[in-house]
Amino acid sequence: MSKSGFCMWRLSPLVLALSAAVAQADSAAVQPTMVVTATRIATNPDTLSSDVTVLTVNQLAATGAQSLGEALAAVPGVQFSRAGGFGQPASLYIRGANANQTLVLVDGQRMGTATSGGTNFDLIPISAIDHVEILRGPASSLYGSDAVGGVVQIFTKRGQGAPHVWANTEYGTDSTWSVATGLSAAADDTRVAVGFSHKESDGFNLTKPANTFYYEPDRDGYHQTSANFDLSHFFGDANELGIRGLYVQSDAAYDSGGFPANPWSRETQSNIAVYSRNQFTDAWQSTLTVGMAQDQSHADSWDYTNFVPYTSRFDTRQKQVNWENRISSSYGKWLLAAEYVDETVTSTADYDVDGRITKAAIGGWQDDFGASHLQANVRLEDNSQYGHQTTGNIGYAYHFDQAWQFTANAGTSFHAPTFNDLYFDCGYVCANPNLKAEKGRSFDAGLRWDTHGWNTTLVGFENRIRDLIVLDANNNYIPENLSEGKIVGGTLSTQGKLGTLDVAASVTRQNPFDQNAGLLLPRRAKLFGSASVGQTSGVWHWVADAQGAGQRFDDAANSDANEMGGYVIYGLGLDYALGKNWKAGVRVNNVFDRAYELVKNYNTQGRAYFVNLSYDGAGF
Repeated sequence: MSKSGFCMWRLSPLVLALSAAVAQADSAAVQPTMVVTATRIATNPDTLSSDVTVLTVNQLAATGAQSLGEALAAVPGVQFSRAGGFGQPASLYIRGANANQTLVLVDGQRMGTATSGGTNFDLIPISAIDHVEILRGPASSLYGSDAVGGVVQIFTKRGQGAPHVWANTEYGTDSTWSVATGLSAAADDTRVAVGFSHKESDGFNLTKPANTFYYEPDRDGYHQTSANFDLSHFFGDANELGIRGLYVQSDAAYDSGGFPANPWSRETQSNIAVYSRNQFTDAWQSTLTVGMAQDQSHADSWDYTNFVPYTSRFDTRQKQVNWENRISSSYGKWLLAAEYVDETVTSTADYDVDGRITKAAIGGWQDDFGASHLQANVRLEDNSQYGHQTTGNIGYAYHFDQAWQFTANAGTSFHAPTFNDLYFDCGYVCANPNLKAEKGRSFDAGLRWDTHGWNTTLVGFENRIRDLIVLDANNNYIPENLSEGKIVGGTLSTQGKLGTLDVAASVTRQNPFDQNAGLLLPRRAKLFGSASVGQTSGVWHWVADAQGAGQRFDDAANSDANEMGGYVIYGLGLDYALGKNWKAGVRVNNVFDRAYELVKNYNTQGRAYFVNLSYDGAGF
């Protein structure tokens, strides 16, 4: 076994031991949470065949993560990578799929850039989030292109209950500080929630000297400001009209080898949507949403033809219309939906094509038959670049008894290449206009054991993606189609209470391969996982956690020069309740100051300390 494999396997005995401890647990059953992302219909996850994780606002805070991407790295089956520190380009891999094969939604609206196809998770402030749903497995039959590996849907805070305000502040390593505040209220038929946050840091040096083209010996800081709101009014008990929005602006320094000197980038993400939710009959609920999302990226750049600095610009605008109809009947629950997305790219770079329109009709159905549950979806899509596409999936779940459940899912997927993949003019060959669209088939099967307050899941999966697109680090990162990518693996996860301890752990073993060459897909590990244990005792709460991954490569060729070794990092947190509404805490990340890489020749943060103070209580 390689050193990287041995390093990662140190997590595995902990995961297996925690799973075995389930039989010793004795606590109250965990109450189910309704999830929407798996079927676009609010459903009890205990009945679903889909593989879904829900992160609440309290769980997000408990991770001690500085960004949403870092928090999602602890989710079963999910890997996270970033080229340096906060505010830098980041990627999320669900079940080994490419980063741009994960769809990101904010309150049902698509977010991200059409140029690179990804979403910068650092641009979605944790303070604005109510909860996050992570769906693993292909979801093109519900959401279309980009949902090959899965879906991350972020639900922002909404007004509810008596008026109250919340606020928190934090200070830590690299002169990092943040403040966030907001209020939530519901009065009569009107609900309102608003929030504001600001974060700054001196940062650390992003690149290593081995990164000869980009290296600069300096700190790379950042600052970010965000605001969000949700305002709605009920007309009677069955009809709601509302508007919501999110705006985030992030400025970050980066290394460019001195050309231009001390460069900065500014990225802005925003969305705004108007929605009408109507209960036309006892059986028919309709939701119409009209919105627009923008991703704007401006950066100091260098013109290597004329040898002068200039400001590059990559802007994406997505106009979106969604109409969802949920119908209950004696023959199950039905979904009938229509979707329209108009993507437009504006840039200082030349694109032969700068827009695409997607129109789709979606049908869904689910029903329970005694101990069995069936769910199915189909999507008929018309893509202005790649024509008509049809995707579908079917899922089955069976309860052997109250504790044991079997699940199985099969589906197809479709993914259109990004505008950068197809048309980006960088001054030399960077794009491939001959790329084919990716098409996939996926299967998974699992067992769930839910008893005495513990939930343990074992899922095996296989995802075959024809014409998989990868960037070749040894050939100017030019995108190319592989004949087929095949990802086979399994995830074991468990969470619950062991006496007074709160325990959670997961380990994923996968083979994210280029099927023909037998090589690992870039930046994905065969083995990765996480574990945490915490306890509340009176006014004190502590948590200890670990995350790790095995060997990875930064290129499709798996060259020795681009190998990244395995790692395990540890974190510690301690909170103290100062009173009914006040809490103070301290957090240490990367306790043993482990040096590791998520992107080759880019630094990650060493040991880091943070102290925080928060308030949540009656307002006005």
